[in-house]
Order: sequence, then structure tokens, then C-alpha cells
Amino acid sequence: MKQQQTKEPHFNGEFEDSGSDTEDNSKKKTTLIMNVSDTQYDVVKFVGKKLFKWILQYEPDANNWDMFWTDAAVQPETLGKMQPYQKINHFPGMYSLARKNHLGRNLMKMRKQFSDEYKFFPQTWLLPAEYGDFKNQFVKGKARTFIVKPEASCQGRGIFLTRNINDINPSDHYVAQRYLHRPFLIEGLKFDLRVYVLLAGTDPMRIYVYQDGLVRFATEPYVPPNSSNLEDMCMHLTNYAINKENPNFVFNKDASRMDIGHKRSIKAVFGKLEQEGHDIKKLWQEMYELFIKTFCTVQPILSHHYRSCQPDNYANNMCFEILGFDIFLNHKLQPILLEVNHTPSFTTDTPLDSLIKKNLIRDTLKLMNVSQKAKEQIIASRKESLQQRVLTGKKVKLTMEEKVQQMKQWEKQRDEYENSHLGDYVKIYPLEDCQKYDKYIEFASSLQDSWTGTNIKRNQKKDLKDSQIPQQQQQIQQTKTNMVRTKLKPNTPANNLPKLQNMPRPESINVHGEDEQVSAKVNKLSNIKIQPRQQSEPPILRVKKDMKKQTQQVIGKPCLQPKLFDMESIGQDKLNNKRQQYQQLMLAK
Repeated sequence: MKQQQTKEPHFNGEFEDSGSDTEDNSKKKTTLIMNVSDTQYDVVKFVGKKLFKWILQYEPDANNWDMFWTDAAVQPETLGKMQPYQKINHFPGMYSLARKNHLGRNLMKMRKQFSDEYKFFPQTWLLPAEYGDFKNQFVKGKARTFIVKPEASCQGRGIFLTRNINDINPSDHYVAQRYLHRPFLIEGLKFDLRVYVLLAGTDPMRIYVYQDGLVRFATEPYVPPNSSNLEDMCMHLTNYAINKENPNFVFNKDASRMDIGHKRSIKAVFGKLEQEGHDIKKLWQEMYELFIKTFCTVQPILSHHYRSCQPDNYANNMCFEILGFDIFLNHKLQPILLEVNHTPSFTTDTPLDSLIKKNLIRDTLKLMNVSQKAKEQIIASRKESLQQRVLTGKKVKLTMEEKVQQMKQWEKQRDEYENSHLGDYVKIYPLEDCQKYDKYIEFASSLQDSWTGTNIKRNQKKDLKDSQIPQQQQQIQQTKTNMVRTKLKPNTPANNLPKLQNMPRPESINVHGEDEQVSAKVNKLSNIKIQPRQQSEPPILRVKKDMKKQTQQVIGKPCLQPKLFDMESIGQDKLNNKRQQYQQLMLAK
């Protein structure tokens, strides 16, 4: 790997696509296409063209690409139209993790259920919905500091610190958190970590953590918050976009010295801390736990979106996402989650950024197996499936066991490939002990069902299914009785019909000619025993009551209405007659 990296072209932070390709036409046909029409980052284009030798495509409406890199969120419609060999760098539904308000809501729900396991983020209030509870936090005699953020901002825009509830408009939308006032300091400065985490699949989850990233320092020596320094953003915030405007900011100018300046590499900082005697392996392990538990809160949402768009993609490999986790370290060197970015910045205005982000994107695309060989294998598999469909004349429908078997085969194949192409990634999920996280996913799934009403629909279907069996038996019994009565006395008024217990059995009915088929149907039903009623009741009235009861049971659920007649036990003409009778009865009702 190291020898291969030394031969790679050097990236100086800028890239301009000349558009000239010296390869012959035969080679172009076997070259992958990377659509970069919706990305502003030169490092992405550089990796695609210079490292992988792909063709860069700039037409946003084109659909013949193999890899689509976008800086925006991916809509479900886009994923639904993709071919099995195509890949895109986002999952639909990631807003549930990346927006501050959704992240806070999901994590707080998990904390209520698992108070000890979900302590890795600050106490959070969503305003204005939780304004009343948030207002109660301001107690006289206790100087509590809160950090208030717009729910959908980035790069530190709109963030402020407060100790006064009057600084907040009760109708404005914010995410408020307890300010973490005891940070771990390096050289007297507050800092945070930008850790890159790759989500490579949703069901099951496949999570990888990049072993290098960014450490972003504040540019003013840290002093605990007080009434005189609350507005000093360069002391309390570590956002690069804010601190780089400070005259004190020191830029990194040498990629070989990643331990200098107000932006450094994680490897350099962790190496220094390890030399000072800190347990960095324990810190990484605690961060791994944090990442997995965070993903568990949204796994049902992401999996639902993905399966709705690509139900037949058993490889679980058409989407991937590099997320930027912002981690705060407290005075005990314990990690605390600040926020998650689904579009982390890939700007490369320093040699440090250029090197780390180039290697990150390269290792990601290798790990996701974006290659001509993988594409050809998928196309060949699709052709084989189409040939089977042509020979049989129908689409091959897999059983649940066959689907599970295919998913396991793909998972094994991905494991074998990805374990040998990790680059600087470390796999953290799934591992042998991944079962301990199932309880979090199950609880998050129950929350999702409650939110969408899926559990209500599921219970309604179950209740309806349980009630259909006696209803169908009653319908068959009533249909048989009516057919017998029609053959006996077709002109008998409804109020003079014989009682059920006095009716002759179907075998005693003498039918001839065209009625033989009806007689055969009746004889098939003769095994069902007719129980006499304790009190006689006009049959027509009884039919009206039964139909009214069935109608009441399905009010508001027309799509779940049970069958009124058994297609197998009644001829089509008789069925039409019964439908007309039902319509007349409903009108009379």
C-alpha cells in the first residue's frame, strides 16, 4: 500500500479538468464514468480522474454514469431509478441524523429508555416545542451556560452562548444544549475532533472509521464562560470557518508536519497524547461505541428508505456515506458527540487538508469496490436472471429463505473483499459482539413504527385476519342456505320462509339439467353443519344485520375489506346475483 501511494500523483489542493483524454476509444469503453456535475470539490475530481483514471461527466441529467458524487442530499426517486451497478455517495433519509433537531430528538428518546448507555451527548432541548422545560433550567443563584444553535445551519453560523432566557425568542427554532465547560486542553486551547465515519450499508449496517482526521483548535486561550466572555466565539467555538478569520490563526503549510498550527491531524495529536501516557486505544474504543449507538437510533429509518427504493438489491451496496462526526473531549478524555455532518467539507486550502481528504476519498472508493470488474459481475448476474425469466415466461419470485440466503452470500463476498481493501479504515460493525446492539435497533424500530403508525396498521391486519375465518364460514353457510331455499320455493315471501331447523339437507333436493352444477357446489358444502338458532328470525333481516356488522368493522379501512363471497364455491352468475342483492341491501339500509 505504501509503495502504491508513493507512485500516486501529488495533489496540491487545486485541480482543473482539461477534458483531454489520450486513451484510445477501446480503452474508453472499459473506463468507468464519474458524474461530478453536483460537487464543488476539486479533490473528488482529482481522485476520480488522476488516481482511478475515470471519465469525468458534467451533465446533471445524464444517466450512464457508474459513480455519482454529489454535495447535496439524495432523494428517494434518484435511488429508485439507479441500476444495480451504479453507486452514489449518500443515503436517502440521512436528515434524521444530520439535522441538529432530528439528531437531538432521536438521541433524547433513546436516552429516556437507555439512560446509562446514551450519556455521550449533551442534554438537548428543541425550541420552541420544549421552550417551557428549557426555561425552567434558568434558576436564580445558579449561573448555567447554554449554547444555542439554529437547527439547520453549518460552519458555526448563528451560534451563540447565553445565560439569560430573555436572549431567546420563544417562537424561534433553535437547538439548545448545556455548554460543556470542562474541556480537555492542549496548549491551553479548546479543540474538537472531526472523525470520518463511513456508512457502507443499512441492513445490516456496515460501519467503518477512518484512522486519520482533523483536530480543530480555538484561537484564543480557554477561560470558563462568564458574563464578560460569552461573545468570544474564538475562545468557545472550534469551528474552522470562524477561527480562520482570527489574526492568531496559524495555517498548516507543510504536510510533513501535521502537529503544527490550529488545524492538525488526529494521528499527530493522538500520537503526542499517547507519548504523554494517555490511553488512546480506550479513547478509540469509546468513540466506536458512540458511533454505533448513534447509527442504531436511525437504522430503521435509513433501512426503510433504502428497501423502498431498491427492494431487490440484496448486496446492500448501492449507497455509501462519509459522515463527519464532531467529537468533544472532556477533562477526563471522554468523547462527547456534538453533531453529525452528512456533507463534511472537502475544501483543501492547506497541505494537511489535501493529503488527508485525498487519501480518505481514495480509500472509500476502493472499499466500496467501484470497479469495472464488479460492474461486469453485476451485469452478468442480471443477464442470467433475465434469461431465466424469458425461458419460464414469468419473473422468478424468490422465497423469503432464498432472499436471506442471497443476502448472506453477498455479505460474505463483501466481507472477503473489504477486509483486504481497508486502506486506513477500521471496521467496527458488524463484529462478533454486534448482538449487544440489537436492543437499541429494536427500540428505535418501535419508535419508528409508532411515529409512522405502522404498528397500528399491523394490529389492524392481524385482527382482520383473525376475524376473517369465522366470517368466511358464516358467509359460506348463509350462501348455501339461500341457494337451497331458492331451489325449494323461489316465490316464497321473505316472512314465510321455513325455519332453518326444518330445512331439508342439500342431498334431498332433486335437481336436474342445468342445475346440476349448482347442486354439485351445494353438495361440497354439505359437510358444514348448520346450527339451529334458539329463536327464529327472518333470514333477510339476519343477512342485513350481518352485512351491516361487516360494514361497521371495515369503516375507515376500505382497502382491508374482507371478501363477501367465496369465489370457489359459487358460480360467476350466482356471484353476480349475490353482489346485486348486497348492493340493494346497502341502499335499503
